[in-house]
Amino acid sequence: MRMIEKGKNMLEPIYLYLSYTFILNNMKDNSKHGSITYRKIDLTVVYLANLINILIAFLFLARMSGLTAVENTFGIAVITMGFTLGYIAYFNKKNCRDKWETYLLIPIFLFMIIELILDYIFVLDFRSTIIAGPYVLLYYIGAWGLIGYSFRFEKKWGFITLGTYFIMMILSIYPYVVN
Repeated sequence: MRMIEKGKNMLEPIYLYLSYTFILNNMKDNSKHGSITYRKIDLTVVYLANLINILIAFLFLARMSGLTAVENTFGIAVITMGFTLGYIAYFNKKNCRDKWETYLLIPIFLFMIIELILDYIFVLDFRSTIIAGPYVLLYYIGAWGLIGYSFRFEKKWGFITLGTYFIMMILSIYPYVVN
């Protein structure tokens, strides 16, 4: 996920709007009180976990193809989803849900904050420095947290999330294995 020249990514506001609109609409209940059901929140997390894995897989494909603008667009969409997961972690904590419904989302949220700062705000080439190891470790802890959340929600969704995770992993290591 790399930064592109300012003004070049016209799709960023659209991705931000669509992501938050999807989350807010999916969380609304049709009952008289307009309450948010925990099942819908958990399902939103599971959907986002799988969508993040799939978008990162496409991000790696775009990187292999040299499509920097596409790579950046996918990166911004993933970061937006990560911030949405951070909001859901806050919501879960605020509503005194089981601690794991909060804790499992925090690492991916922290990763997205660091990703935003390093790749999009300061535009640092940090992947060949000493901080690359902790950066990647935090990503994997976050991804495993999403898998754990999915399994806690429903076993079927846990395996689906694990499957999209392995697809993403295969595409992340493919350029290093082939070359």
